[in-house]
Amino acid sequence: MATSQEGIKEQHEEAVRLVREGMVCSTSKSSQEIPLTNKLQPMHEIKNNHGVDKLAQYEPFWTTRGRADVSRLQELVREGYNMTYKTTKGLGGGGGNRNTSSANSKKNSAATSSTASKTRAAARPQYTEKDIASKTNLWDPANAALHNVSIVRPSHDAWGIHKIILLFCDDFVQRRYALPWWHNRDDIREAMQPILTVLNVDASRVVRLLLASLPPGVTIPVHEDSGAWVGLTHRVHVPIIVEQVDNILFRCGGTVETMERISTTPGHVFEMNNQAKHAVSNCSNDYRVHAILDYVDPEYAASLPPQINLDPAEILVQTRRSIDRIKDQGMRPTPSYMILGAQKAGTTSLYEYMIQHPLIVRSRRRETHCFDWRWNSSLTTASEQRKWCHQAYFKEELSQHPSCLTGDSTPSYLIDSRRVIQRLKAVFPWPMKFFVMLRNPVKRAESHFAMVTSPKGTPAQLKTRGFEWRDKSFKDVVMEDLQNMRQCGLIPYWNIATGELDQALFDSFSGTDKENHAWDLYLKDIPLNTGSYSLLGRGMYELNLRPWLANFAKHDFLVLPLERFESDGVSSIMEKVWRHVGLPSYQVDDESAKNTRSYDSMMDQDLYVSSRTERKLSIQTPNNSKRRTSHMLFLTVELLKPFLRASQSSTGDIAWR
Repeated sequence: MATSQEGIKEQHEEAVRLVREGMVCSTSKSSQEIPLTNKLQPMHEIKNNHGVDKLAQYEPFWTTRGRADVSRLQELVREGYNMTYKTTKGLGGGGGNRNTSSANSKKNSAATSSTASKTRAAARPQYTEKDIASKTNLWDPANAALHNVSIVRPSHDAWGIHKIILLFCDDFVQRRYALPWWHNRDDIREAMQPILTVLNVDASRVVRLLLASLPPGVTIPVHEDSGAWVGLTHRVHVPIIVEQVDNILFRCGGTVETMERISTTPGHVFEMNNQAKHAVSNCSNDYRVHAILDYVDPEYAASLPPQINLDPAEILVQTRRSIDRIKDQGMRPTPSYMILGAQKAGTTSLYEYMIQHPLIVRSRRRETHCFDWRWNSSLTTASEQRKWCHQAYFKEELSQHPSCLTGDSTPSYLIDSRRVIQRLKAVFPWPMKFFVMLRNPVKRAESHFAMVTSPKGTPAQLKTRGFEWRDKSFKDVVMEDLQNMRQCGLIPYWNIATGELDQALFDSFSGTDKENHAWDLYLKDIPLNTGSYSLLGRGMYELNLRPWLANFAKHDFLVLPLERFESDGVSSIMEKVWRHVGLPSYQVDDESAKNTRSYDSMMDQDLYVSSRTERKLSIQTPNNSKRRTSHMLFLTVELLKPFLRASQSSTGDIAWR
């Protein structure tokens, strides 16, 4: 949570008091590199979960790595480091008008919590060469915008901090950028080399490198850094220009109460655990300049994406967690993925888990239905339909941010393959990732029946669910669906009256053109205008999947049984999801199930099969012991099990619980 302005004021007053009282700088307890295993979570979480004594295992929270000659760097950046700059003409120039920067920061913060929050529109610098007073002044935002590249750092900009950015990456270290003043200027690289030599770090391992000039009278409040990059990198500070060392209060520690003061003598190369509490206050009357860099371990460096050398005056577009080149605009088409179904199998939960990722943007509608219920038959071309469908997404915002992606969850698509597949291929002809959620078919059917027959909901929801099943029992709906299947020739091996399966006939029929034709007839005959259809058909997963796998590459599908979320854990399953859509790992905060409802199990009912003797059925369990069961469970296990078995190539071994 951001510190209030009043809180920052109080912290600054406290810092001034500590400086006046002569708070002593601590001595480093180590000169060694801080292990990244000490940065797996913020210190406040460790304290809250395990107690303050646990923090001792993560010490030291900062170390002196050595001393570096920064005289050449001082010469390069001294000009203009303590001037005031206007930033209203450009993109995050880095200092000056703090009121404007603060307002923009609040606006961006508010946007981050909205539906389309993960995207931020590009702002194009409007500087000209006439705006540059001196080309050797690297702090001038006009000079940076035209000869380097401007990058927004909302918090730093709000505090009025000037900046010279040389290397930068997004939050997940997926996009690494070398700015022109780094890759085009030998003098800057040579001036930085003494620091890298002290650290024994090659420049190829550095993912962020900048210089920051903190205005006098400004406090960066106590905080812990956040973002995936924090746990992947070592954070290093090096004071460069500090005219009044005694009046700079830089502190770091496991808790607010135990933060230690760190010397800001120029050339002091120190590493800190930025998952720990830290803060800095400039209590002097002059600006203070630090070099700040983040580097990765050698093992991780080998897997880093290639570094991109930016051109002077390039435009970058940013979200809180991503950064893209404007020249890459439109590289990722919208949408990138679809959750096809099955209905009442956890599709809402999957969707809500996915949009917690900082790089996934919620669609305007979770269930777009643009290929079934909302298909606009008045439009005659694919481009017109594409424009129509794109109304369900934040397409314009996303086009500027190819790091970000979006999709939707329309669970009726899976069974409605006759209509949806051809429309989808025509309207969105690019490669796409698909998700299919499966669930114990008995529980799926129960949940489906309970949903559409529930009187609760808005008028629109009730209309969408349909009224066809309102006056029917669960058994009535089951038998009705079986009769439909029988009439279409879909279940020639199943005797509805006796409840007997002809295994030999099933084996010879399954997977044949006759079965595919019968399935097509079944889909053709069922109404698709509400949710009150195919209670059993929706649970015949292999048949549902078959046309999809015939029209799209199998590797574009990820099939997930809902039960695995409980048995394997949400985090474990979501790792598969992130890999499937090509995103870096992310821990979702809210793992609760979504769109659930309470209902009485249909297994509590005495359901019978109509036969001459009207007998209650029993089935063989895997251990060959008999047990009494309901009609629906019998149908599911004995009749539908062959259908429910998803092919090994698409779903693996699924054991329903």
